[in-house]
Amino acid sequence: MTMIEGLLIFFTIILIYILIIYILHKKEVLKKYNLSLYGPALLLRTKKGVGFLKKIASKKRFWKKYGNFGIAFCFITMVIMVFVLIWQAWAVIGFTPAQKQAMPGFEIALVLPGINPILPLEFIGYILVALIVAIIAHEFSHGILTFVGDLKVKSLGVLYLIVPIGAFCEPDEEELKKAQTGKRMRVYAVGPLSNFVVALVAILLFSFVFMSAVQPSAEGIGVLDVYKNSPADEIGIKTGAIITEVNGTDFSKLETFEQRYIKYIEIMNNTHANETISISFFYNNNFYNKIIKLTDRYNYFPVESNKGKGFTGVYSLIGVKENLNMLKNPIFERFPYGFLFFYIIPLTGYFEGYNPIVSPFTESYVITGPLGVFPPIVFWVTVNTLYWIFWLNLAVGLFNVLPMIPLDGGFLFNDALGSLVKRLKKDAPEELRNKIVKNVSFTLSLIILIAIIFPFIIKYI
Repeated sequence: MTMIEGLLIFFTIILIYILIIYILHKKEVLKKYNLSLYGPALLLRTKKGVGFLKKIASKKRFWKKYGNFGIAFCFITMVIMVFVLIWQAWAVIGFTPAQKQAMPGFEIALVLPGINPILPLEFIGYILVALIVAIIAHEFSHGILTFVGDLKVKSLGVLYLIVPIGAFCEPDEEELKKAQTGKRMRVYAVGPLSNFVVALVAILLFSFVFMSAVQPSAEGIGVLDVYKNSPADEIGIKTGAIITEVNGTDFSKLETFEQRYIKYIEIMNNTHANETISISFFYNNNFYNKIIKLTDRYNYFPVESNKGKGFTGVYSLIGVKENLNMLKNPIFERFPYGFLFFYIIPLTGYFEGYNPIVSPFTESYVITGPLGVFPPIVFWVTVNTLYWIFWLNLAVGLFNVLPMIPLDGGFLFNDALGSLVKRLKKDAPEELRNKIVKNVSFTLSLIILIAIIFPFIIKYI
């Protein structure tokens, strides 16, 4: 099934669903079951679960400390995010016209599998699970701190769009507005903080539990890209293969990817077109030792210095062992590069075709230790689910700390600014203080919004 066919099926299902829901709404069937429309989605409000949240909130001392930590953490992250957004907007101004045209459009900002190019349609199951976890962690944390502050929670709810896509906690807005600033700020801060906590737990499980059991199937250099119908393609070297030996040189005796890559280039530079050499590689759980007849490198890279030189057809190579090490310990391995490599896996999957936790790259690994009893499909489904829970929770947390209304960061900034203005202008009328806060918040929200959308519109300017 092509991506276009998948999208057509997806949107057809959505349209049929919306039509059925609209008919049920008109016939007042939804009202009987306490359901209401929320755009194209269904909203189910309920009192069930309120008692459970209240019970969790009974540990008030812990939750107050958690909320206070959240306030400090969110403001630190807020400053970093504002700096990153401004730096990013400034950086794209200096892009060449070609670089600007290569920038993605608005679709990359949408959490819609199949529409957003870095969220492939085949990952929709992982993304839905991760999104549900992110929303529940975020909204229920708001609810818990609402109870901790002795404030009312009117209802809990679930949002459906064919399947549950989120949850929410509905506090008494008027009561929340009148609450002490500290109580209110704790309620706002715990949403993003809980997303960060979930992301941390997910990355620890991903890296130190599951990926620690993964080892390369062979020592060598990984293959990222092979030209179709090239000599390498004809003898079975595909994306995900690991080259272990070329013309008698054993790559397992070289320690780093850099050493192996340099040696590979050196060997190939000493060959010529139509020469036959030996090559060993691992692919799809099998080792192969083949004789390959080289083609002329000039046919693929028409530079004078390439004339007559041998070429296998392998276009790009990767360090399988080195990349696995970063997946096993993205926080400390080659920091910050290791973490960046980990976080941009969806981008490298889209732009370079390299996603180290999906097939065919997973076929170059072996699962060792106690986790080796898991069927590979179960193991890798679990790994990918944990990855997307990490990725989306971190994204939701980072977005929500931005000082922009109606995000949590915007409300936090409002309260902090209000307290500062009240302290600096003690004698000023409350109406004037509120006006100052409102104008500053609006201006900052506008700046943040422009900084967010600027990289997406630069290609059209």
